[in-house]
Amino acid sequence: MLNKIFYYPKLLIKKVERLIYFYKLKLARLPASSYAIASGFACGSMVSFTPLLGFHFLLAIFFAFLIRGNVIASLIGTFIGNPLTFPFIWSLIYNVGIFITSKNQLILNSEISIDMILNQTYEIFIPMLIGGAIISFPIWLITFLITYSFVSSYKKSKAKKTLHNNSKDI
Repeated sequence: MLNKIFYYPKLLIKKVERLIYFYKLKLARLPASSYAIASGFACGSMVSFTPLLGFHFLLAIFFAFLIRGNVIASLIGTFIGNPLTFPFIWSLIYNVGIFITSKNQLILNSEISIDMILNQTYEIFIPMLIGGAIISFPIWLITFLITYSFVSSYKKSKAKKTLHNNSKDI
């Protein structure tokens, strides 16, 4: 019985690792420059740190287009914000927004009702929007640097393998 309890989290971790590996390969194999892929992915991850939940794809495409990033990479980057990470992201941007605006922090229950959204939009949404705007720029830079490093090293190793294989054929 105890063995089964510890089996499911390990299985979930393996599935998440495989999913991350799959998306890393998808990114690296996109037919674009390392800059375009990294900047597109960074745009997608940047907009994931905003409270504009229904507009993440549109914003990612807009920013990627604006800085000549890869649109597909920007859409993949929006997966940084997902049901597992949103509670941490929203807590972070809310607390940063509260700190910047010097407002009193609301005691939020785990239940958010329609009444709360309609009556306390200013107290919750505005600090989250400000916090998201502040946090999104460092997130863009961090994800750009990590993605650029990964994609450029992948493309170099792939080119080296291709060159090595072509020299064997001659």
